[in-house]
Amino acid sequence: MVEFRKIKNPFYVKVTREFSISANKVFDAWIDPEGIGNWLFSTPDGENKVCEVDPREGGNFRIGEQRGDEMAMHVGTYHRISRPNQIIFSYYMEPISDDLPSNVTVDIMENGDGCTVTVTHEIDDIWSEYEESAVNGWNMIFDGLEKYLMD
Repeated sequence: MVEFRKIKNPFYVKVTREFSISANKVFDAWIDPEGIGNWLFSTPDGENKVCEVDPREGGNFRIGEQRGDEMAMHVGTYHRISRPNQIIFSYYMEPISDDLPSNVTVDIMENGDGCTVTVTHEIDDIWSEYEESAVNGWNMIFDGLEKYLMD
């Protein structure tokens, strides 16, 4: 279990995307054990190898993608699942940052025929130099989510 912890020196990355899909459908994608490994933490050249998801408050997840010779394993715990508007989880990447988990809040708001999704990623400020990379990563995740939802 990855504990939700107050980060002493937090650094925040915030990324927002509009979707022409209902908030309920987008919310479901964030907790779908069968499909989440196809887009969350996925890269264009990676191959999903591990997807173990227990989508409930206190439930854990492990999502692993083979990226060349390396396995990128994301390990986390769901702390809040409030349909259809919010999911909060903590995670880290093995073996890089298991002592520095980060907190992620996913806010989903109805917006006409679709919804607006905002991800706020709270990270220890030692990672602040990677802000651009983190923003690009969440945008890539949003791209993957959109493709997954359209298929």
